[in-house]
Amino acid sequence: MKSDRKNSIAMWNSQLEATLRGGFSLLELVVVLFILVATAALLQPIFFDHSAIQLGEYKKSPSEIVTASSMTVIRDAMIGEQGVLENLIHHPNAVPRTISELVETEAPAQIQNTAPNLAKYNPLFGVGWRGPYLLPTGKGTAGQPTVVDGWGHEIEVQVDYDSNGRVDETEATFMRVVSAGPNGKVDTPADPDNMRPGISETHELTMKDCGDDLVMFLLVPDARR
Repeated sequence: MKSDRKNSIAMWNSQLEATLRGGFSLLELVVVLFILVATAALLQPIFFDHSAIQLGEYKKSPSEIVTASSMTVIRDAMIGEQGVLENLIHHPNAVPRTISELVETEAPAQIQNTAPNLAKYNPLFGVGWRGPYLLPTGKGTAGQPTVVDGWGHEIEVQVDYDSNGRVDETEATFMRVVSAGPNGKVDTPADPDNMRPGISETHELTMKDCGDDLVMFLLVPDARR
């Protein structure tokens, strides 16, 4: 019995050695190939996304990334659930004209003059100015605390397109925040003809009009071409 067992073990060892010397069997190669294919399928989306970031339209400079983040924070402060428009019960003429107003505790002058009932926050009704809505990240051209873009320039609000000192419902609908971009100069025109984003029979704001500015519309989709 012991002799038969030893013979079986010796035969198994010799077959194992022969297999190792002879390489992988066809079944083993198929299994390895299947594992490689499955691994490649799992890694493909990751590699594709990485390539898109490096080579495609998602590639942005650090300054652009900082600016986009700052503008998103401004948008939330303006139109979020606890933002300016919600607190001012969507009063168009009470919309802040500058970003620096959003970092102040006191309500801007136009609110105190045109809607004094909204100059102070009323917790009972949940309306009224409840600044500051933003923390300053730099200073504006006049030295006032404000939010700056990735190049250190003051981010602007464009809303009073006819420059008459009042903001109506249409103007408030198309309000936007604008970064001057790398050249430090706001190229985006702020007038009634360039109020709406897109291209139609009448001139509307296009990408070319904005130069190197970064523009974010707050209430409407960005349809510029």
